[in-house]
Amino acid sequence: MRTRKLEITFNASGAAEAGARGRVVAVVDVVDSSTSAEAAVSAGAAAVLGASPAGAQAPVRLDPGAVGRRAAGIAGKLGTDVVVVAEPRVGPEEQRRARSLPVLQALTTAGVRYELAANQGAELVDLVDVDRRVVVLVSTTGGAAFDAALAGGAPAACFVTTARVSGRTGWDLVGIGARRAITLADEHGRDLTIVAASANSADDCLAAFEIGRRVITEGFLRI
Repeated sequence: MRTRKLEITFNASGAAEAGARGRVVAVVDVVDSSTSAEAAVSAGAAAVLGASPAGAQAPVRLDPGAVGRRAAGIAGKLGTDVVVVAEPRVGPEEQRRARSLPVLQALTTAGVRYELAANQGAELVDLVDVDRRVVVLVSTTGGAAFDAALAGGAPAACFVTTARVSGRTGWDLVGIGARRAITLADEHGRDLTIVAASANSADDCLAAFEIGRRVITEGFLRI
């Protein structure tokens, strides 16, 4: 049996570095991308991706247009459309549209329909129906980390969180997220990196370590 490896790192730069080594990446952005993602999955979303906003500054390569093309490809195979979730939580739609432009342009070029929604965390699913739709979360922290992982070369990435969503406690989601990350790593036969989307966020850092502990207790490192 192959010896699997687990690590925890921080920020888009850590996600990119993990991606460059071919690792599967699980992104923790408790407020709000990972929690929006978890709410979407719980409500039946077909897939959830993350992308950086237009003009985002990072010390690593970002490619939100590529995330948009990936979302379009998944939607096309499934015969569905895309929900693009963007910041600000409160404000005019024009701001969300501007921040999401590279993703929206990719979807438009591919001929895939989309709906634009505000990033509302656990309340996202009260705002928009995501059932059997592809969701793209555009955000400065979690979205950028997810984007950086894929742009860096990660074979796959996912979101995980410790924040509660409807019908599930934060403790439930620690286990759900850990198992999701393990399953993705096993599907690709790769090692796993958990990324706290912002090293400045105690929520993200503490959640990353808690989910990492759960990955261990789930047997990921068992020889």
